[in-house]
Amino acid sequence: MIRPEHNLLSEIMTRKVVTLDISERIEEALRLMIKFDIGSVIVTDNDKPVGIITERDITRAALRGDSMLRLPARSLMSRPLQTVSGDLEVWRAFEVMLKVGVRRLPIVENEELVGIITEKDLTRWVLRIFYEPNLPHEIQALIRNPKLEALASRPRCPSCGHYQDECICARTELASEE
Repeated sequence: MIRPEHNLLSEIMTRKVVTLDISERIEEALRLMIKFDIGSVIVTDNDKPVGIITERDITRAALRGDSMLRLPARSLMSRPLQTVSGDLEVWRAFEVMLKVGVRRLPIVENEELVGIITEKDLTRWVLRIFYEPNLPHEIQALIRNPKLEALASRPRCPSCGHYQDECICARTELASEE
């Protein structure tokens, strides 16, 4: 039987985190969110997490009338970035999210982004804990996230060999699809 009071964030976090360099345009953040069907991207500076851009950030900027798509990520990202360690107990993540008023917590170890915890991850954890040890098949399907699991075997670009979500070729294809 799972003892929920001892589960750590490192056990349930999403390990593949979509990131965006601080100098990239907000348009690229939006493209990544659409491509991976996610609600945020972590903004990095020299591969260190420094901020986050969420769908809510973009919506609020759009309603102000900002023509923000050409602006760099640094102009819209929320900062300082609230992060936690992977060795934090899961129930404490609920506490931090409620106190700080966020729906996502990047997991950082030694200044390196190693994962992210979202409300969805926590919901899956609650379902798993509630139904253990006899997890119904319907609930198993809800707990799995095939879209994120697919990121683990990301395809490579045939032109340059980089992961398609990181190469210029893939971004060019995305732009030409419009």
